[in-house]
Amino acid sequence: MKKIIIIFSISLILLAAGYGVYKYFIQKPPEVKTEAKGELYICPMHPQIQSDHPGVCPICNMDLVLKESSAEENEFDSLKLAGNNTGEVVISPSQQVLANVQTEKVVLRQFRSSSDYNGYIKAAENNMRHIATPVSGKIIKMYVNYEGQQVSKGQRVFDIYSPEIYSTQKEYLLALKNYMNAKSSGNSLVIEQAESLIRSGKTRMKLMELTDTQIEELENSGEVKDYISVYSKYSGVVSRKIDNEGHWAMAGENILDIEDLSTLWVIANVPESEIKNITMGQSGKITTVSYPDEVFYAKVNFISPVFSVETRTLEVRLDVSNRNYRLKPDMYVNVELGQGKYEWTILVPRYSVLRTGDMDMVYLRKEKNVFVPVKVTLSGEMDGMYSISSGLSEGDEIVTNAGFLIDSESRIRTGSSSRVMEGMEMNVKEEPGLKKGNDIFKDLKEHKH
Repeated sequence: MKKIIIIFSISLILLAAGYGVYKYFIQKPPEVKTEAKGELYICPMHPQIQSDHPGVCPICNMDLVLKESSAEENEFDSLKLAGNNTGEVVISPSQQVLANVQTEKVVLRQFRSSSDYNGYIKAAENNMRHIATPVSGKIIKMYVNYEGQQVSKGQRVFDIYSPEIYSTQKEYLLALKNYMNAKSSGNSLVIEQAESLIRSGKTRMKLMELTDTQIEELENSGEVKDYISVYSKYSGVVSRKIDNEGHWAMAGENILDIEDLSTLWVIANVPESEIKNITMGQSGKITTVSYPDEVFYAKVNFISPVFSVETRTLEVRLDVSNRNYRLKPDMYVNVELGQGKYEWTILVPRYSVLRTGDMDMVYLRKEKNVFVPVKVTLSGEMDGMYSISSGLSEGDEIVTNAGFLIDSESRIRTGSSSRVMEGMEMNVKEEPGLKKGNDIFKDLKEHKH
């Protein structure tokens, strides 16, 4: 009996050992499925719900399913991991749709050699005049009563009462009487002295701006007036009326400002890139919204020596003849300067060019999902298009929309604004607050959801 128990025990041990050898050395162990690194689980009904592990949607309680990566996304990941040192930006197809990235091929187009600039009308400073009081006194009558009133040369503008005028006229009439008495005496010395007094009195009255007609009227009538009428020496429009009737004015005090608007100034603001095209005496065409079918011709008479830092433009002044006084000061106008000829050149949309202040650049599509910045040189502007003299070739595909987003993505991924572009190197100081690895398109996507 004891032998049987021992034999049975040995058999069980051998059987167990054999099963163990078969299990661990002969039979293949079942594959253990492990969660791949970087797996993404999403809700089929609510794609914005995403997780890196299985779970349940908090909105609809559906099980999250594993999102399979497409071939395009795998290609994007490989490009993104490869990295580059030429300022290239890799953007997936979904990110391009999200940012509304649009591109177009560069073609040669006709460009007009003349350029249009924004400008405004200004009264010519060399045509501004003052009407002042010739003597001290009180203004007793105004014949020009409001600003904007048209004044002609020789027109009476105001009467001024003055004791000085009264005494001067009395002295002149007395000199005339003495002269007549001297002539009757026949004494040449007395006559000469009397004539000298007459000349002196007449000179004083002319300095008080009495006209020859007024002096002649005084000689014929012999009536002394305690006021004189002041006449305008200029034609123009009253731009400022300073004083009114009843005002006691000092000699030389300004009463009216007159502007001759027959010739005006046009002030045009020329961008920095086009200053080289402006020369003294250059002809220009002026058009306005008020008279769209009428062209006013002008000439450049002044180029400012001072550049505006705020607007990055240079002030250019033109003389324009104001026929029929149709142009008014402070009107906005369009100024066309140049020859007006057409030439074939590369034109790109204005909004496709990124102007940093130090340079101008566009983003070029190098591959399907790869964009690279390219420095360009602008040579002109026309109808919302920039003329490109260097940096692009016919057939290049450039970004025409979302260029600023691509540029921001490039800065964030590199951690600075330094880039090495094709054929050139841009060294710009690192910008604070930008951390490598951030994704502006991811933020945009989350904001949209």
